[in-house]
Amino acid sequence: MHSINGASSLGSAFARTRLDRRTLLKAGAAGFGAAATASLLAACSGGSASSSSGTTTVRVWSWYTEQKDTLPKVIKDFEDKHPHIKVNLRIFGTPDQYLPALTAAVSGGDVPEIFAPHVRAITYGKQGISADLKKELGSDFLKDFFPAENQEYSDGDKQYALGWEAQTFGIFYNPELFAAAGVDGEPETWDDLIDVAQKVNATGKSSVAFSANPGTSALDFFLPLITQVTDDPTYFLKLDQLEKGYKWTNEPVVKALELNDRIVKANVFQKGTTGTSGDQATQLFYTGAAAMLFAGSWIPAGLIQNATPDFVKKYKIMKTPAIKTGARHWTADQAGAGFAVSETSKAKDAALEVLKYLYSPDVYSKLMNDSSSMPATQSAVDRVTSPQIKQMASWLPDGCPHIPFGAGSSASGDPLTKIFDQKASPADVAKQMQTAVVNARG
Repeated sequence: MHSINGASSLGSAFARTRLDRRTLLKAGAAGFGAAATASLLAACSGGSASSSSGTTTVRVWSWYTEQKDTLPKVIKDFEDKHPHIKVNLRIFGTPDQYLPALTAAVSGGDVPEIFAPHVRAITYGKQGISADLKKELGSDFLKDFFPAENQEYSDGDKQYALGWEAQTFGIFYNPELFAAAGVDGEPETWDDLIDVAQKVNATGKSSVAFSANPGTSALDFFLPLITQVTDDPTYFLKLDQLEKGYKWTNEPVVKALELNDRIVKANVFQKGTTGTSGDQATQLFYTGAAAMLFAGSWIPAGLIQNATPDFVKKYKIMKTPAIKTGARHWTADQAGAGFAVSETSKAKDAALEVLKYLYSPDVYSKLMNDSSSMPATQSAVDRVTSPQIKQMASWLPDGCPHIPFGAGSSASGDPLTKIFDQKASPADVAKQMQTAVVNARG
């Protein structure tokens, strides 16, 4: 919620990719609908949707910098083929820059024709801000998307956004640092990873670099543990909505917190995870300060941009460890990026034309490949060329929900940081999570 910031889009050059999308969850927990200033709205609205010249303008807003070099070329091709439509593309540097602009646009009733909805997609749909894309595009258009990518944006028989990128999580590792620590092979279970961490730590390196800053980023690691404990990928979906009988104090959640606590106590992660940003954690990895990095499938694109060519050639990726030998390697999976369409814009039809073009098989597949991104459709995954993305895409069948779309759910991230800081017991954190979520719902 990939988080989604995950943030997905991260800090410094690297933080501009997806990890920072997780900061949106923190903002969502605090209340996304805060009023924005009129001056900010004027600065960010980008003008009206159409002009008197007969050309319709479609504004596209996101913070998805993975495609900052490739998407403009695709937009230019679209405009050449559709001279009556002008696309105004704006990719914000970070979610912190994007969020106030979108808030202002929503408050002012001038929402971009196509926009990244973050965790508010369903809320916006219910408020009449986002269009029902199942109605506008049809079920046949949606059936190529992975189920998790459709489910996260759906409410009943309506769907208010499309997944732009799918994502899975794993552990990136430096085989040279493994060899230096006497590590042979990839750990299968969390117990195995704890053993590896002890060997790596003994060499003076950090074991697994990880960002639990903001607290919602820690949910990327923790929430799949609930699925590992229950072996039920639907459990978190019910918890997320606080369905009858589902509470954050329930035994599966506490057991997952106990596992998380044991991993932290074993010094698997570097010290100060709650003070480490996503880009800093990644830098620990590609500069050789840490042997491993826990993160998602947006990382290969960022490493190409930021790490040395030698490092890009040598690093490897392994599955998230399983809870026991032979168990499924459940990994976080949902679309950390998505696109919604304004329901009220006079240029809605033109916006739908833009979306159809962007998701047309040849265009979408090439765009994902050129940006080393994981597609949200099966047909595009079948055409993936990056060996790293292909490997992580193969884990999609073991994917499980991990983005807290439910009202108030992202508030669980702040109490979770006490596990990483070792300031509270799993049982106490579970109680605090339940209270935080209920209070955030109002």
